[in-house]
Amino acid sequence: MTVNKVSFTNYRNIESADVEFSPAVNVLWGMNAQGKSNILEGIYYFARGRSFRGAKDRELIKFDSDFAHSIIEITRTDAKHTVTLESLIQKNAKKKLIRNGAVFTSVAEMLGNFRAVMFCPAHLSIVTGGPSDRRAFLDIAISQLFSSYIQSLSEYKSALAQRNALLKRRASGLCISVEEWEVYALQLSHSAAEIAEFRNDYCKKLSDSVSVFFENMTNGRETPSLRYYSHMTRDDLSSFQEDEQKEASDDCGFDKAAAQKRLYDKLTSNIDRECAVGSTLWGIHKDDIKISINGKDARLFASQGQQRSLALAMKLSEGEISKSITGEYPVFLLDDVFSELDISRRKYIMDKLEGRQIIVTSCEPSVVPNAMSNSSNVSFMEVSGGKVTQTG
Repeated sequence: MTVNKVSFTNYRNIESADVEFSPAVNVLWGMNAQGKSNILEGIYYFARGRSFRGAKDRELIKFDSDFAHSIIEITRTDAKHTVTLESLIQKNAKKKLIRNGAVFTSVAEMLGNFRAVMFCPAHLSIVTGGPSDRRAFLDIAISQLFSSYIQSLSEYKSALAQRNALLKRRASGLCISVEEWEVYALQLSHSAAEIAEFRNDYCKKLSDSVSVFFENMTNGRETPSLRYYSHMTRDDLSSFQEDEQKEASDDCGFDKAAAQKRLYDKLTSNIDRECAVGSTLWGIHKDDIKISINGKDARLFASQGQQRSLALAMKLSEGEISKSITGEYPVFLLDDVFSELDISRRKYIMDKLEGRQIIVTSCEPSVVPNAMSNSSNVSFMEVSGGKVTQTG
């Protein structure tokens, strides 16, 4: 999959721009706050349906404008024809997402039409941050691959919000029937089992791939491991102590029926405790990925260099898993990543991403290793004041 061209009108600080890309390496360079990251944000919007920087849709509209319009033209590896996706964000109307002239009914319907791996310095949080950062990583990666995952996640979030409201009503003194609790327990456990199966399978693939990348980066001196942690399979999510018997059983496969019953029992036998805190205490909204190096929790014991390498390995693995499932590589978007990496890691990334489309932002064009900078496969574009100029 490659991006051929992207066009912006009134997007962030970009009044109007048409940017064409090489199918290999593309470097967007220039001073800070000129629009480099805005271009990546606009491209990634079509993969996720929202800003990777957490901005609201209205914040993407250029100041003093009423709308932001972006168009991306992509070519799929398995097809000779191109696909055009459009986003029209309006101040006073509902946004429109369009594929080849046909309007999508929802953001979920658009996901999967364009796949991309986004990596920026903030993504170090997938190793150093809390469980919500790692759940977000899983949700974004899996949602680009399976539409059924998006549906199950939507159903779960809706049922969870309603059950939490029910807990607050009960805590205020209102009587809730046993049947009503059971309905929500059944809905949540069913959707959760579907989601947990996807996450468990993805984490196994992720662990295998990350191990290869990380061991290559460290010359085999250290061995990482990633494990899926969920109430669907265990009681204590706070402990990272190794349990050899439990870890071994995890490799025997995910029992969806048993996982569903486990959560159902939790949700029907601990209601008083949940009422006391006013929220649902068990479920996939508490999931985590246990990341360790040589058996030790990477979040607590890994050096900053090790944590950065793990995050990089996870993002490279995201692309590999996407290729293994869909048959084509996603587009790799690297936002100011190289500025925090030494030359050896920069070269490692470029070597491993050879043959894929990469779009990189940097303050200097020299971010690309010298061996590649004179290649005809590398395109350089300067970004200044929201305008893009081809420089090589």
